Parts: sequence; C-alpha cells; structure tokens
Amino acid sequence: RLQVAFVAAALPRAPRCEGMVLRLPGTLCASVAFAAALRSAAANTCPWKQDFTFPQPTVKPERLPLTTEQAWMEQHWSGYQNGVSLGGAFVIENWMFFRRSGEVDPSTLQLAWETKFDNLAWSEALLKGDVERAYAIVDCHLHQFYSDADLDSFARFGINAVRLPVGYWLFDDPTLYPGDAWKHKPTGQGKYGAYGVNPDGFVTPGTEVLTDLVLRLWNRNIKVLIDMHALPGCSSPHQSYAGVWCEPKAPNTWNGEAHDGISGGHEVGRADDGKTWSDVSWKIALERVVPWIKFVEGLAPGAIAGYELVNEPDIASADATVIEVRSLTVDLGSKVLACLGDLADSVWIGISTASKNVPSTTVAHDYTSHYGAYKGKFNSDIHHYFNWAGCIDYGAKTFSVQCVCESNLPGTSRQYEDVDWARWMQSGVLDQGWRFYVGEWSAALGTAHNCQNGVPTTDQARSLWRAQKWGYLSQYMHFRGKAVGGSSSFVGDYYWNGRMGHNWNPDPAVCAGPSSATHYADFKFWDWSLLRLIALGIAEPLSQMAWTPESIAGKKWDVCTGTISVLCTEQQVPHIQGGGQPGMTRLNAQTALDVAPGARAHASSMAGLCCLCTAAALFAVTRRRRAPIEASEAAQSLVEAPADADEGRDVTLAAAA
Repeated sequence: RLQVAFVAAALPRAPRCEGMVLRLPGTLCASVAFAAALRSAAANTCPWKQDFTFPQPTVKPERLPLTTEQAWMEQHWSGYQNGVSLGGAFVIENWMFFRRSGEVDPSTLQLAWETKFDNLAWSEALLKGDVERAYAIVDCHLHQFYSDADLDSFARFGINAVRLPVGYWLFDDPTLYPGDAWKHKPTGQGKYGAYGVNPDGFVTPGTEVLTDLVLRLWNRNIKVLIDMHALPGCSSPHQSYAGVWCEPKAPNTWNGEAHDGISGGHEVGRADDGKTWSDVSWKIALERVVPWIKFVEGLAPGAIAGYELVNEPDIASADATVIEVRSLTVDLGSKVLACLGDLADSVWIGISTASKNVPSTTVAHDYTSHYGAYKGKFNSDIHHYFNWAGCIDYGAKTFSVQCVCESNLPGTSRQYEDVDWARWMQSGVLDQGWRFYVGEWSAALGTAHNCQNGVPTTDQARSLWRAQKWGYLSQYMHFRGKAVGGSSSFVGDYYWNGRMGHNWNPDPAVCAGPSSATHYADFKFWDWSLLRLIALGIAEPLSQMAWTPESIAGKKWDVCTGTISVLCTEQQVPHIQGGGQPGMTRLNAQTALDVAPGARAHASSMAGLCCLCTAAALFAVTRRRRAPIEASEAAQSLVEAPADADEGRDVTLAAAA
C-alpha cells in the first residue's frame, strides 16, 4: 500500500506527520519535518474530542483519616511515593497464577505450571462457555482480587501511592470507531450491561470497575499512577503483560494497520479504513483516558498522580524505531498534558524505556534538546530487578547485599550497577532536576533458588527488601532539592507486586482464594507479593525501623552487609547481556554509555547524508508503517538516533521546507 500525503507549510496545526517508509539497508532513519514554529503552534492545542460520558461509580468518595503509618510518612518523608503496583487485576500475567497441583481451569485463572497465557487467552477461554457467566467471572476477579481488606493492609503499612496496570480494552467502546465489528456489544442492561467483547477479542467491563477501585484507594489516601500496561496491537513481543502473545514484527502497536490483526496469527474485527494500531492508541489516550482522568478528578480531587503511557515499550526487541517509540511516549505525552488543561499542574506523565533502539540516553537527549518545558511533567520510570542478574561475584557464586544498597546510588562504588539507570545518570538529567521513580522492583532473587530448594527463603526476602528500600530512600535524599520547587528528583518506588494469584478462584460460586500469607510455601514466586511480606513481618513499616531522613545514612551497616549464595548448580559463569530490564549487569570499560558531543555529531553527519530539503512543503510516502508522529519530533531523530538503530530495516524518509 502506497500513500502520498502533501502537507502545506502554511497549515498551522497538523496533528501528525505521515512519513514515507522505504527499505534502505544500512542507513539511518532520516527525516526532516515542519518548522519549529509549527510545532510551537500545535504544542498547546487539543483537537481531540473530550465529551465522552462515563458510568458513575458504585463506590462513594468518602475519605478516611490517614492511618498512623501514612501520617508518619507524611511527617517524615513528605512527598515520597511509598508505593506498590496492583498487577494481576486488570492485566493478567500468567506466572502469577501458576499452580503445581489441584484443578486446572484457564477460564478461572487456575493455570498449569508454565502455561502460556494472557488476557486474550483468558477471554478466549471464558467465551467457550456462556457469555453471561464469562462476565460474572471477570466481574468477581476485578472487584475482589484486591479486596478492601488488602487495601486496608496497604494503608496501615504506609502505602500512599499505587501504580495500577491497565489494558486499553477498558477504555474501548463501540462509539470510538463505529465501523469496527465488536464481537459482543455492551447491552446496557442488567448487572453486566457495561460488559462486552471488543473487536480484538478482549472481554471488557468498561471503566466503572476501574473508577470504583480508584475511589476505594482515594478513600484510603492512596494516589494512583495509571499505567497503560497493554496497548492496542501489542507493544512488547513474547510478554503476557502485553495482553496478547505477539511476535516482534508487524502488525503490532508500532507497525501496520489495525485491520491486518496482530502478529502471531491473531485476527481482529477492525475496519479496513487505514488506521494503524498507533492511531488507535492515540485516540484511546486522548479521547478516553484523558477525559476519564478529568471525570475521576471531579469525583475525587488528587486521586490521579500520573499517567504512564506505555509500559516497557518493545522490551528487549528492535522492532520499534526511535520515531515510533517517541510517538507513543514524549510526543503523545505532550498532547496528553495539553488536553488535561489545568490538571496538567498535578498529573504527570510517566515515560518508560525498554526498546533496544531507544536507550535511556536517547530519551534523556530528547528531554534536554526538545522537551525542556516538560521538566517536572515527564517523569522517567526505571525498573530495577535483581531476580535475574546484578551484584553477583561469579567466581565465588555469591550475591552482595551491600551492592544492592549502593546500586546506582551516586558516589558509591556500585553507582553504575544497572546499565539502563546508569545511562540516565551519565546523561545528567537526574542532577538537572528531571524526576524519576522506580516503577517496579522486587525482593525476588531467582539466582538463589537452586541454593534454596527451588524457592525463596525468609532471610533472603528480608535482606533484599530492606537493602533496596534503604537504597531508594537514600536516592531520595541524594536528589533532594534538585527538582522543581526544591523537591527531590527521585519521586519514590512501587513494589512489584501487590499480591500473587496462586490458588485464587474467581468462579462466582467461590470468588475467593487463600490470602497471600498462606498456602504459598512451595510457590517460588511468593516473595513478589507485598501482602505476604507484610503479613510475615518481612517488610516492615518505616516507623518501626525508625528510618527517617536524619537517621537513614546511619542505618546502612545494619542493613547493607552479608552475602547470599547463588548459582549453586551452575557449572560455568553465565553470559550476561548489558541492559536495564529485565536483568542487570555491572558496567565495565567496554560498556558503551558515552553520550559525548562527538558521538552525536557523528550521528548528525550521517543523518545529513539522507536529508532531502525542498523550499515549499513536506512530502511523505508511506508503505507498511504509519504512526502518529509529530513532524518536528521526526526531524529530531536525525541527531539522536543510534547509528545502527535502523540497520537493514524500514526507515522513514521525508523532505521538508
């Protein structure tokens, strides 16, 4: 399919630039776009519809007093987001629901060990039976997987912020794209009248249950970071959290038209009207999520802390280009803020990284070169795990707890332990006041399991939880005063995860499961559950440990000592790749982290060879790929795209005035 688009330079507000995709092996993605004045004119406009009506919640906004621990946190760590992620509710991740024995039934999330499973697979399993029963099962899960008792436990523990993973299907509805064919449209009648099955096959409840959960959290003085974990078309290959198990190729979130389906053989009911999956992502973000945020804020002011646009985009893959990732992060983020209006003063945008083509150095350069006005509005999400690698002495086969405490803490010997985080540090943006947070972390240490009968131990989980928490609070102290208003550049941390789904049963006749502190002894992922850590006293409230800004430094040698045996059955040292998520490795002299001007100059000169400039307007021709790309953002890729980012790939070539 070839399309030719002519965009006159005189047009004041073009919402995006459609680029020509050509196969040019060995070249950079080169593009020139609108003049800077055009971008400036469009930056603060919101041409997207904002008038959607959302269902009223069933939960009343009735705020409780702060718990004792929340009040203590406010007194001693004011502004620190002491958070947890509530994964497993709105987005299913298979590993959370594995079981080694007992009944297996995918429709009720009772999964055999190592079953490949995701939200689409769950929807398909549900729809093999009665549709009304399918809706009842999902309704139980969404309302009860995190019970009021669970939320009370978090509040008593001092949790004041939640990162809430959601899937785009919650915001999909038949009026968004009237030409698309829904498998089951919501009837609007009866208990499950808001439920339907969207054109892509996902059972969706609509937004009512999401609003209910946000109000349940707000009533307990817990803010919410909405995290779009699963995007239309599949944003990360081979990941259950993407909503569907897809392949690293078109059609997916980044490439291809929606009616062509999703890579991996997934057919959909989208109309053949030229829209891409990125178009769908933009429309849902700007015409559904943003109005929903406004709706919720009208009910519960201050309920929404932020909106993370995409979780771990194109993780460990090189399918998405710099331009395509930028389109759904910083570019879309600027439009979300414009559409939020006055709420942009209180709701920030979360920016996640994971793609091989878009290291954090590229995003940091975007911040300082083209998005300087968004300092304090764009907050960077770092995922920091030791489960797979990091802090290991491979000769001695030991894991250093001191290294955990000092990992990426400026001024320590381990300040560059996590490569992705180190790139942020060396770019200088964190010291310049660009804010960041650890959106995911865990006490899990998978490399120790074969030394511990295949499961975590209490001592291991306690050491990992305390050491990391000490490190994050120390980060907050180090960066205090460097961000806007004298605040810390470090926003806070969100433990992954709130609970596990081991032995959970959402069958409406049961709608329950053992709490996260029982029946877990042989479940190797139990240390990913904060509820279990709290119940067993492994994770302790900060007040009980007397960890204050004044005392935290002096607590180091009570917390940051000792080693843990790892890799007990390994015969040779594993080869560990560099990178941030999912694993980490210590930086060395060969690690390419330099973002010196010379490197940028090389990229710029190479890109310049590909530029074709005219005096009148922007021409673009598209084949296979289309994404909502701001023309000015496309031009920026000339100077910061990695030199090998598009080696042998489709690239965008445009000519502009």
